[in-house]
Amino acid sequence: MLRAEAIAIGDVLLRAGAPSPVLNVGSSTARFRAVERPWIEEFVFAPLRVAGAEVDHLDLKAAEGVDLVGDILDPALQERLAAHGYRCVILSNVLEHVRDRHAVAAACEAIVGAGGLVLVTVPRSYPYHADPLDTGYRPAPEELAPLFARSRLREARTVTGPSYGETLRAAGIAPLGELARTLGWLVAAPVRPRSARARVDRWRWYRRPYEVALALFEVG
Repeated sequence: MLRAEAIAIGDVLLRAGAPSPVLNVGSSTARFRAVERPWIEEFVFAPLRVAGAEVDHLDLKAAEGVDLVGDILDPALQERLAAHGYRCVILSNVLEHVRDRHAVAAACEAIVGAGGLVLVTVPRSYPYHADPLDTGYRPAPEELAPLFARSRLREARTVTGPSYGETLRAAGIAPLGELARTLGWLVAAPVRPRSARARVDRWRWYRRPYEVALALFEVG
């Protein structure tokens, strides 16, 4: 999640009244949210908790900071989550990594039920990044609407982030050194093709900014 994306998500949810409880799908770990990408905790979850919202984190893998473990497409898990009464699902940077986007969207709608909210972000202009796969799904914000057949689109926007070059400089990484490391990854391409592809593809965004599609849906 980009810093600008986290700021936008926090803004949208606070303006929507900080719905509670919130389910964060594909959450990753507490370390990822608070240390590796500290802006996620700073701009999304800390403000929600201050506003009184309860937040649970769901991921496929058990890890520190993961409250619920399972696949959102599992009917038994869906039933359990719906029974909890979640009023909002955050689905951030997940849809480009799944094979059945419509099924995931429908699961989110079923979990929050009528009147519930689903906040979605998906890369709009962004490099290949397998986790473990990247389907290449890069929609405009309005193009997310057909996935959520039971919902109305309340808000849609494109969030602009830094370029890859700006990201390197902000991290204190010399571009020439990173380019040399990227060339080294080409040697490993036959063994780790997805990692090598991801390393190389970033350079297409060396000067152009990353973009993320953001949409907020209300289930009917």
